[in-house]
Amino acid sequence: MMGKRLVLSAVCLWGSLMSVFSQDAKVFDADSFNVAVTYMMPVSYPARTLSYGYGVALRNDSAFVYLPYMGRVYQPAMNDDGLRFALPAKDVKTRDVGDKGKRVEFSVRKVPVVYKFTVTGYESGRADIILIPSNAQSISYSGYWNEDI
Repeated sequence: MMGKRLVLSAVCLWGSLMSVFSQDAKVFDADSFNVAVTYMMPVSYPARTLSYGYGVALRNDSAFVYLPYMGRVYQPAMNDDGLRFALPAKDVKTRDVGDKGKRVEFSVRKVPVVYKFTVTGYESGRADIILIPSNAQSISYSGYWNEDI
């Protein structure tokens, strides 16, 4: 009787593990992604949660950016509409970060400013963004990437 319970428990455990491992793992597509930004971490100000609608996307060698910014600006750009633009992405580089994520680095030039982005996407769906503008302090964001663009 004890042997049957042990075998039955082992079969149930094995079945549960197989269903977990057979699920499709989410893989961050470094060539085409969309990150919904939910949190920002400025250098000189407190971090804060963001409302719906902010994000960064990379599609067809173009960057689509809509982000808030808080930080010191050293050289203000005149008639600047902030971090809301769709421009060609330059110097796109991709590399693996361990076995659970990928990192994409690219830059965008919006005269006279160059924005350098580092986007790291993880299997869990989480994403981290570091933004380094040529005219201001850097800032970090976090959120979640979406497989469906």
